[in-house]
Amino acid sequence: MNANGKSLTIVNGASATAFHARSALVALAVLAIVAVSVLASMWAASFFLYASLRWNPLHAGLWGWPDALLACLHGQMPNAGRRLAGAALLGVLTTVGGPAIGLYTLWESTGRRRLYGSARFASEAEIRAAGLL
Repeated sequence: MNANGKSLTIVNGASATAFHARSALVALAVLAIVAVSVLASMWAASFFLYASLRWNPLHAGLWGWPDALLACLHGQMPNAGRRLAGAALLGVLTTVGGPAIGLYTLWESTGRRRLYGSARFASEAEIRAAGLL
């Protein structure tokens, strides 16, 4: 079945190579974005955990949060579960949720119908001419 007159088949070898190269570049770009997002989430979670423990959060590296999680699991940090969960949640929300909300806002604003012209109140004569009075 042909949708909208567009075919999904590739005709020649040159366009096939270009198609696969473009697909590989898109996949690599998505993987890079995911990797950067994960690293940013780790750092933000470490930042929020250090702040909740009242340590200097600017000293938080990428591995502060996973190290604290391992210490909590081995019983070296009792009663730190809520802080770890809160730090992880805030880290993910700020690094993934913030850009996602921004992109959604941009996407939604492009679909709005633009209104042109000027609005005014109709006079009584125009209302009578339209048969509304």
